[in-house]
Amino acid sequence: MTSIVVVGYLLLTIVGAFIVFFFALLSFFSHIISMSHIQVNGVRLRETQFPELYEKVKELSQKMELTKIPEVYIVESGGLLNAFATKVFAAFGKNMVVLYSDFVDISIESKGNEIDYVIAHELAHIKRNHIVKSLLVFPAMWIPFIGTSYLRMAEYTCDRMAAYYTGKPETAINGLLILAAGRRLYKTVNLKDYMQQYNDKKGLFVTLTELLSTHPPIPKRIQEIEVLMFETPTVQLIHRSKQVVSVVFVLFLILPAMTMGLIFAGVKVLEEFNFSLPFFVDYNPLMEASIDGNMEEVETLLITGADPNELNEFGESALLFAVIYESPEVIQLLLEYGADPNIQDNYGWTPLMSAVMMDNLEVAELLLNAGADPLLADEDGMSSIDYARDMASTEFVKLLKQYQ
Repeated sequence: MTSIVVVGYLLLTIVGAFIVFFFALLSFFSHIISMSHIQVNGVRLRETQFPELYEKVKELSQKMELTKIPEVYIVESGGLLNAFATKVFAAFGKNMVVLYSDFVDISIESKGNEIDYVIAHELAHIKRNHIVKSLLVFPAMWIPFIGTSYLRMAEYTCDRMAAYYTGKPETAINGLLILAAGRRLYKTVNLKDYMQQYNDKKGLFVTLTELLSTHPPIPKRIQEIEVLMFETPTVQLIHRSKQVVSVVFVLFLILPAMTMGLIFAGVKVLEEFNFSLPFFVDYNPLMEASIDGNMEEVETLLITGADPNELNEFGESALLFAVIYESPEVIQLLLEYGADPNIQDNYGWTPLMSAVMMDNLEVAELLLNAGADPLLADEDGMSSIDYARDMASTEFVKLLKQYQ
């Protein structure tokens, strides 16, 4: 339902429809390429290629009443212990199972049936049509916890089905212990201690990790198999319902409230110090035209009575902006209409100081000729000459001294 609402909302807007189409197309082609790579380079199980494994796949497929035996490939995994089921061409193609070679090696070396569980687990994904369902609920995956919760439920289902159809819950548990301890140590794991380990680990971050994970914790997966096949688990695992409520409360109520509080407090502090961000500054039309360097608009505004010395909340004038944005023609026009070259903002900054910092001799000379005072100091006691000396600009110092 959530996915339908999200997709429906996106499709109602042009931008949303484009986003849906773009990501769908991107996912489609990337999936085709990755699956094609496996089909070309992986080893496909057949009656003449790893016949024993192929018979396992065939037998389990028949038990699960799959209409067609899926293609199964073995690929080199670089040490990773994993497998997955998918569909070629997304929802419209053939079913496919990929077994990582290290998992197959473990089963062969131990002469056990761990690989039966792995194969049955992936076939269960196909039986339950999880691949197509995942595509349909994909938009809901963007909502925190909902998508991962669905994926964890799918894993529980496949674990139980694998244990049931293989009829070997012990090997299913061993298959999960391989994921926990690795190919050599899994047989010596103390199962009771390992299960109790889950109960010993508490806290919000442990619960948050579980909520964000696409796979359930391995002890919980083992418990589900034991409850199904033996009715009683080795260790009764605790429920983290209270911690889940706490995590949701913190993430969706406490943190947003704290964030809004900090933003509100920050705004109040900025207001107290008479400071604001640039996009909160009010510019009158003359200032905006001066910033844009729009001579025609500046002249029209001045002719119709705009005050060239009107200041904004920071004490900035249109002349100061014209200097900052280096518009000599606008500066000259403003000066002709009475703009004060010595007007200072709230910090004592003058247009001439800005010209010095911009290293613009042409603008500085315009201001000086209009009466700008090079010795006028800001609230730090620094004059235009002082700033020129700090910048080691000998040309500016020489120019400014001429107008002292």
